[in-house]
Amino acid sequence: MFDPKNPACSPAWKANRSAVATLLALVLILTGGRALAQDTASEPKPAPAETAEPKTAPVDAFETKPAIPAEAPKAEPAPPPAPAANPDVPPVAPPAPPPIVEWKAQSKGGFIMTSGNSQATNVNFGVNGSRKEGNNKLELEAGVAYGRSKNLVATADTTGVIQSVDRREVTSTNNWATKGRYDRFLSENNVAYASTQWAGDKIAGKTLFGGGQAGYSRQLRKDRWNLVLAELGYDFSYERYVQQTGKSIDPVTIHSARVLVGETLSLTPATGLTASVEALLNLNHETKALNVNTGLPGVDALHDTRINGKLGISTNLFKKLALGLTFTLKYDQNPAPRPVPSVVVGAPAGTTVSFPNDNVSWKFADKVDTLTEVNLLYSFF
Repeated sequence: MFDPKNPACSPAWKANRSAVATLLALVLILTGGRALAQDTASEPKPAPAETAEPKTAPVDAFETKPAIPAEAPKAEPAPPPAPAANPDVPPVAPPAPPPIVEWKAQSKGGFIMTSGNSQATNVNFGVNGSRKEGNNKLELEAGVAYGRSKNLVATADTTGVIQSVDRREVTSTNNWATKGRYDRFLSENNVAYASTQWAGDKIAGKTLFGGGQAGYSRQLRKDRWNLVLAELGYDFSYERYVQQTGKSIDPVTIHSARVLVGETLSLTPATGLTASVEALLNLNHETKALNVNTGLPGVDALHDTRINGKLGISTNLFKKLALGLTFTLKYDQNPAPRPVPSVVVGAPAGTTVSFPNDNVSWKFADKVDTLTEVNLLYSFF
């Protein structure tokens, strides 16, 4: 039984001692927690020093961020309505692009020198260039050739026995030429041209000759390999001759019809062939010109025909260097008076030398001149 005076010694206490201890511990825990909660709620909370911004969780580098909505574009005023098209006024075409300018420039030169039995020195040099812009083309060219030779001259006595053999130096080549030409392309195959050319050839008896030309040029065929053209026009020529001692030779003016046919053929991408024939037919009576047949002044129309033929081939050696071979033939139906040779054997010093009147052929230069050139050609553009 339970003993209230001595509870610890009673049998009921001993039997329920562990349960009572557990119950007491639970009561103490519950009582202590409630008291602690009441103390905490009753104490005033200190005010924070500053309001902290809410922190967001870090965003993963590979997480797709939501797109920020773009600001709506501002509305622009509508353009004014286009004026109604006038059927009587054609539409304005857009401006054409500026024409391409094509430049070409080339030089050529050659040199020949011999010694020993044949002693001669010859040089030649030439340049040409062109500029083409749109339907306009301008060409310029110039050339010079000069040569001297030392020829054997024998002096004999009255019996025909040679007394001495010497070398006399004479000028064997002395000519120059210039030319300028303007082409106006009326269409792809039709061209109007005007040109001027001046030259001199003292060995042929002409100190100055040249003039101007104008006419029409037509491309008869043009493809990848061929360019064939024909020209028809007018030629004005002025010729001034080498004067002779004790004799005056008047200059001559000639009005001629001009006809030319030319071909440019590409044999390979690196090799080309050119050929041309030009004929000048005199239309006027040349009053002051000496007639090659009679030696007297006066040459009728169509009796002073001049023909110029040229054949050339060139091949590229390098990008800008080429080798060229050119053959030129010139025919003059009524050539210039021949200059008296500078070396005359047997005539006493101070004697005026002249051709005999009964030998007309000696008084005039040869009707045919040829020129063969081998040159290196260098292209600047």
